[in-house]
Amino acid sequence: MRRQMNADELADFYRRIGAALWHVQYLEDVLVNFLVEKIIDERRCNGQAVTAGVARTLLADKRRLTLGPLIKACSSRRIIRPEHGARFEAFKIERHWLVHRSVVENGDDLYDDATCNSVFNRISAVRQEAISLKRLVAHDFESWMTTHGVDLDVAQNQAEKAMRKLKGV
Repeated sequence: MRRQMNADELADFYRRIGAALWHVQYLEDVLVNFLVEKIIDERRCNGQAVTAGVARTLLADKRRLTLGPLIKACSSRRIIRPEHGARFEAFKIERHWLVHRSVVENGDDLYDDATCNSVFNRISAVRQEAISLKRLVAHDFESWMTTHGVDLDVAQNQAEKAMRKLKGV
């Protein structure tokens, strides 16, 4: 049955899109941070000094990567394990749909009871996969940092202190 979405459905729709995009950005952030740490480590292993300014510039540069090139760069440095490559490629397609094609391809589906839920579920699936992939990469990142001498408890305490400062507590 074709009908207009009500206010609650529309609010739920926008919440789902916002949550999905936010979690995509969390995934991109952990990928970028891992990538930059590996690049810095490679440079240091090659005898190059890496200053804080150089590190900030490198981080800013890598944050400009779109998801496709970011996945490629992370795959080449084995941040994304080969056995997870297909998941990341499938995720890239779904993220591309959400950001660039969902309105044109599925906008009309929102006005049909038979298809509206499938659009909602697809958006939610993007969010869930972003969360799952982020956890996977974050776990590998933590393991990598531990093997490179980072005390995760100290890092966690510094992060919590920074968050308290941001919150003003």
